[in-house]
Amino acid sequence: MKTMTELMESNIKKNYVFSFLMNFRLSNGLWMIYMASRGMSLTQIGFLEGIFHVTSLMMEVPTGSVADLFGRKLSRSIGRCLSLVSILVLIGATSFFHFTIFMVLAALSYNLESGSGEALVYDSLKYLKAENNFISVLGRQEAIFQVSSVVALLIGGFLGTYSYHYAFWASSGIIAFSVVYSLSFTEPPILESVGRNSKTFRGFLKQIVDSFSLIARDRKVAFLIFFVQTILAFSACIFFYIQNYWKGLGRTEFQIGIYLAAGSFLAGLVAMKVQRLSHLLKEKKVLIILPLISVASMWGVALCSNKLPFFMVVAMIEAMLFVAGNDYINKLIPSRSRATIISFASMMYSLVMIIFFPIFGRIADTISFGVAFVSLAVMASCLYVLSMYLLKKIG
Repeated sequence: MKTMTELMESNIKKNYVFSFLMNFRLSNGLWMIYMASRGMSLTQIGFLEGIFHVTSLMMEVPTGSVADLFGRKLSRSIGRCLSLVSILVLIGATSFFHFTIFMVLAALSYNLESGSGEALVYDSLKYLKAENNFISVLGRQEAIFQVSSVVALLIGGFLGTYSYHYAFWASSGIIAFSVVYSLSFTEPPILESVGRNSKTFRGFLKQIVDSFSLIARDRKVAFLIFFVQTILAFSACIFFYIQNYWKGLGRTEFQIGIYLAAGSFLAGLVAMKVQRLSHLLKEKKVLIILPLISVASMWGVALCSNKLPFFMVVAMIEAMLFVAGNDYINKLIPSRSRATIISFASMMYSLVMIIFFPIFGRIADTISFGVAFVSLAVMASCLYVLSMYLLKKIG
């Protein structure tokens, strides 16, 4: 019989494997191209992505509270089950309505994992009195995440040149295995009490209200959520739409998979260096320098004919900012509200995507990808200037 300490240590190791499985999505570099092949315009694809994020916006905090009140392990397992259902819907999808169902299910799956997985890892470390190692653990996890993405994008792109469904069916098998694997985690003890009646509906609402109140009181937490998630959302816009841009230039699915995989490979390498960078530059300089490089690279994507090098830099900075930003936020929030607040951060990401993803698709559809990329770079520049002003105010 393993001790609780051994089980918590096992959680950290198992999470590395789970991270690989979770991001081994052979559909990741294909679904936008697949939708286009099924007759969806870029505007419609933009609205479908918007539906994903509207669902996320509505459900992020409630699903985060589910993880806080009923268990990170349970939330994660349900999320994997919904991911499996969503890929099966995608396989049979032939219309905008079918793709809408796919997006809603995929969003709920993402919601249930987004706060619970990170909270499970952090609270396992907290039980071991090793939470200062979180940035290192998260860096390794992000590296594994990106390595998984590299392999998935290459295999998915290769299979996609023959049939999109080959990639989707293979992906469904991997997700099914991850469902079983998710059951092997041990729920970490929460050292801070959440209250005897917390699992009632009133306790559920109180959990959400208390988490919102904490964010409202702590300007630094609010700033980190707003700034980091918005930069990540702009980076995601480039990741998804550049696939159709390259497709329009005549690139094959396998070639596009290689481009995306190269970005993920470099992102995985730099993710492991974030802890060293954070010690070297300190938090404030990291929040100034990394986003500045990201915004400059977005201008490179917008203005240069060879967009690949700048896309790779955007991917690398996204990974580094994800690790650093999440570490800074987790140090400021209590365990009893951790999954809820992390889910609120994901909700901010969804809000940005709801606003800008369809706009970007509409501009690319009606004018050109060039104008759309420039528009995104302009918005990212304005965000950076505003955020530097806010950062100076909060100190």
